[in-house]
Amino acid sequence: MNEKKTQHSRNRIPSQNFIGFKWGGTTTEWEEEADQFMNCLQDQLDAKESDAVKEKKIEYGKQKQYW
Repeated sequence: MNEKKTQHSRNRIPSQNFIGFKWGGTTTEWEEEADQFMNCLQDQLDAKESDAVKEKKIEYGKQKQYW
C-alpha cells in the first residue's frame, strides 16, 4: 500500500544527450537554440518509431485530403 510507482524514471533521457542552453544572447539566438533542441527531441522520437507506423504515416500523407 505504501509502494510508490516510478513510471516517470523510465521516460528520462540522460542529461549528456541534451543540447545545452546558454545564458545571455538575443531572442533570435534563443529561438535557434530552442529549434535545435526540438529537432533533437523529434529525432529521438522518430528513432523509436517502428517501420509499420512510419509506413502508415506515409500512406496517410499520400491520401488526397478533402476539406
